[in-house]
Amino acid sequence: MRKALLTLLAVPLAIACNQEVKEENAKLSSENAELRMENAQKDSLINDFVSSFASIQENLATIREREESIQAAKEGKGFENSSSAREQVLQDVEAINELLSQNKETIKGLNDKVKRYSIEVGKFKRMVANLNAEIEAKDQQVIILKEDLASMNFEMSRLNARLVYADSTNRAKSEVIEKQTEDLNTAYYAVGTYGDLKENDVLVKKGGVIGIGSTKTLATDFNKAYFTKIDITKITTIPLDLEDDKARLVSNHPTDAYTFTKVDEKITALEILNPQAFWKTSKYLVVLVD
Repeated sequence: MRKALLTLLAVPLAIACNQEVKEENAKLSSENAELRMENAQKDSLINDFVSSFASIQENLATIREREESIQAAKEGKGFENSSSAREQVLQDVEAINELLSQNKETIKGLNDKVKRYSIEVGKFKRMVANLNAEIEAKDQQVIILKEDLASMNFEMSRLNARLVYADSTNRAKSEVIEKQTEDLNTAYYAVGTYGDLKENDVLVKKGGVIGIGSTKTLATDFNKAYFTKIDITKITTIPLDLEDDKARLVSNHPTDAYTFTKVDEKITALEILNPQAFWKTSKYLVVLVD
């Protein structure tokens, strides 16, 4: 009887223990599956990153080679009048545009993948951010290169040929190109007496003793908001209508690229004779009325 009772008590206990074991096994199995998935995601992300990093670095190296080719062409004799040399520069720029676009596409795909993964990807995000910063720095260098070429009468439409950024719509791509073109063609000017320009943080006096012998020059961090914005492809005349005949440029511009227009010995306008040369040194014009 006692033996039978013990047997009856042991059965539910064994069933309960067996159930706990099953639940624990199921839990462990689920955790193992999650770990396997996480490791697979990590492996995939690592592989993608290594591949993307190599691709971007290879493109950047090729861009540097093309930039060196352009610089060598610019320094060559007879470059200005050599149609073949100028065509080679345009081909190099087109290749650079294509490589920049590929880099944008690659980094965009890498960013999207990092966002989708459920694993901890802080390190990967930092690495992607560093890659993105490197790409953006190269973008800025290329913009400066194009500004230099534009000043040598290269057409912007050719300089931006095949330039496609990794944006979501064609409209956004066009806006990028238009923005670059607008920036290249934008300049600013300010006209005024020293008192006006000083009050508005445009000019300061430097050197001299107690104000004697000092030079009026642009402030180190001059107030750009005080300037008037213009399109240099459309505006070549800056109206002055001064009551006095004394005016001079404080900003740095070639003297043979402009002239003052006078009527009855009064200065009425500043005429820009060669816009490309005039704006090459500085996109900010300051006319000081003495």
